Amino acid sequence: MARWESWTGVGVGAEAAFMTNSALPDSSLGPRGLTGGAGKGGEARARWWLDWRLVVLGLLVLLLVWQVVVPLVMIVWASFKTVHPGEPAFLDMVFTASNYIRALGTENFAEATLNTLYFSGASTLIAFVLGTFLAWIVDRTNTPLRGLIGVVTLARIIIPGILITVSWVFMASPNIGILNHLMEGLTGIEKAFNIYTFWGMVWVHSLEMVPLAYLLISAAFQSMDPRLEEASVMTGAGTIRTFRRISLPLIMPAVAAVALLLFITTVDTFDVPLLLGGRADVPVYATEVFFNISRTPTDWGLASAYSMSLLILSVVLLAVYFWLLRHSERYQTVTGKDFRPRRIDLGRWKYVTCAASLLITFLITGVPFVMMFYSSFLTYFETPSLKAFEAMDLTNYRALLGEDGFIIEPLVNSTLLGIGTATTVMLVVAVIAYYVHKTRVPGRKALDFLAFSAIAFPSVVLGTAFMWLYLIVPAPILGTLTIIGLAYLTKYMPIALRFVSNSMLQIHDELEEAAVVAGVPWWKNFFCIYLPLLRPGLMAGWFWVMVHAFRELTIALVLAQSENRTAAVLIYDLWEEGSFQQLSAFGVLMFLILIVLVAIAHAIGKRYGVKEQM
Repeated sequence: MARWESWTGVGVGAEAAFMTNSALPDSSLGPRGLTGGAGKGGEARARWWLDWRLVVLGLLVLLLVWQVVVPLVMIVWASFKTVHPGEPAFLDMVFTASNYIRALGTENFAEATLNTLYFSGASTLIAFVLGTFLAWIVDRTNTPLRGLIGVVTLARIIIPGILITVSWVFMASPNIGILNHLMEGLTGIEKAFNIYTFWGMVWVHSLEMVPLAYLLISAAFQSMDPRLEEASVMTGAGTIRTFRRISLPLIMPAVAAVALLLFITTVDTFDVPLLLGGRADVPVYATEVFFNISRTPTDWGLASAYSMSLLILSVVLLAVYFWLLRHSERYQTVTGKDFRPRRIDLGRWKYVTCAASLLITFLITGVPFVMMFYSSFLTYFETPSLKAFEAMDLTNYRALLGEDGFIIEPLVNSTLLGIGTATTVMLVVAVIAYYVHKTRVPGRKALDFLAFSAIAFPSVVLGTAFMWLYLIVPAPILGTLTIIGLAYLTKYMPIALRFVSNSMLQIHDELEEAAVVAGVPWWKNFFCIYLPLLRPGLMAGWFWVMVHAFRELTIALVLAQSENRTAAVLIYDLWEEGSFQQLSAFGVLMFLILIVLVAIAHAIGKRYGVKEQM
């Protein structure tokens, strides 16, 4: 049986103190109501410990109110105002519904609403089908190379979404697309493919979401008891019928929840509609918010009305998502009895599923990197040929890394934001998880609610809210990395909190009980007991936040100025300038930097993580 061990900072003396004080009243035991030990000294320590714990709790509540509630109030407030944030009249108690009346009275609002729903629905369907297929192949079948397929699928997560979009422009643009040149050479048909359409948007974003669908559905397949499938096969049912009648119904709650989460993710997406939808004239809520605050003349009122529509849609979808999760226990099949996942023997079909899976993973991960790498060595983009390969050189890399060095600052900014945001977020959520799950301090549930409710903020709405907020607040952080970091803190708290909460629940209270009975202060308990034991969850969350903060485009683009551009914003600027080859070279460099950061994080995790012993 596996045994988890880690240094806790509590010595033998503390354990002895815990054992010798086992006759104390129940109220003195456990971190959820500790008195700190017997005697006046113990009571004094307990009062000091409790007082400071309440102080820290109050500070956390204030932080979350400022980071979550105030931006929400800002969006709602601005939607009922006709003056810009930062003007004196913006804070007057005079409100109007004219922004909503203007928005609802335009055809563009109805078109954006339908496009948002259709785009989200179609992308969700395709991503879900492909992700479920890959999860079934990797986790439940004997398909060859299934381990490689799973690793390559998840590797796509470190590729910024904007690079995936650009790579498919190189593949299927009506003017420069490789597929169009190949089709014209083979059949004579010109411009057979056009990525600048609604279905082009759906195709690109679907491939971008497949890794997320695979990851979530894979967890459901791995936790499902396969004996029901075996019983079905023994009665004569085939593989397809068993999957349709047994496997699929058993994972139905996960299926519904994953599909809805993919839908919510698509509603929030920004880079695909911005790069493809703008040229294809396919407006969605996210791009309408951005265009109304970035184009001249700006329309803050209309942007706030679209922001509220996007926020309300996200809240409704999240409410349905949590309602689905409440009823998942009806489909539980894993009990106390041991079982081993059963792999389905596909026979000769396993080679067909292997080929299909490799094709999907190549479209997801291979195409973006291959296209970026190929284009980065060209002076101008052209289809692959002997002439093109002979003309390859390092001109684009020299231009990026030359004396001007204009890429250095964005790369440094993204690195600082990635590492700084990840570290800050994980420390904050670790303290929140400690209060929520290991204490009985009044108000602790408010921490969990406030921290997780930020998940309802779409990225473009969150960036807009922070920009408007600091137009009013006299803090000189507009145009700095600080405002982007604060917005990132709100954006990534909900998911990071789930990483740490799951790990926190696995730590038994007796460890802290022993330390507190020995008179160890609460802050030392937290740093010497909980943080070492939370290392696996902290490292997983830190890695997730770091990668996503490094590659984030939406919030950074809304809050970016010349002094605080990030790597993703620079890619967008190169796109706007038409510098596609330099964009490709920068994308390759960005990809390599992410690999280095991931490798360092992995090495640190192996060095300092909790070790498993057999």
